[in-house]
Amino acid sequence: MNNCLHCGTATANAKYCSWSHAAIHTNQQAPKRRLTRKCSECETLIPADRQFCAVHGKRKADYRLLTVAQLKAKDAIKHPSYYRGYLNSITRLLNVHRPRICQVCGYDKHVEYCHIQPISAFSDSVTVQEVSGPENILVLCPNCHWEYDHDLLAISPALSGRSKTNSTRLN
Repeated sequence: MNNCLHCGTATANAKYCSWSHAAIHTNQQAPKRRLTRKCSECETLIPADRQFCAVHGKRKADYRLLTVAQLKAKDAIKHPSYYRGYLNSITRLLNVHRPRICQVCGYDKHVEYCHIQPISAFSDSVTVQEVSGPENILVLCPNCHWEYDHDLLAISPALSGRSKTNSTRLN
């Protein structure tokens, strides 16, 4: 009679008393993913989902103060299409406090951030806060966003910060 390598109880099997004890013991001995990594700046161990430790993470530039030119230059080593994705993630961060409900129809299952003034209308010297801040962003469902982009929906920009705006469908 053998003892289970996980719990120590007597078992007729070679190593474990059950499949679950075999899985638990094996996963403890050889985990499948790393739980920690080293900071990109120093050798401090940090959680695997982070890039910098607390000391070096605070030295990073505030993304709201970046200009559009700096944002474009930041990804010069990457593919040019990366700029829009990075700007979209900053837009989400700048508008996280807003309710995720369409400002026109009230739909709340999926919403998108729509720029009132297009990104291309801004010069490269403008800050990201001005381009993607709450003053230039509408929270719209995909249908209302499409209608707004194709001039089928008129929304008063002065009321864009409220949860429900005055809107008219132009048909």
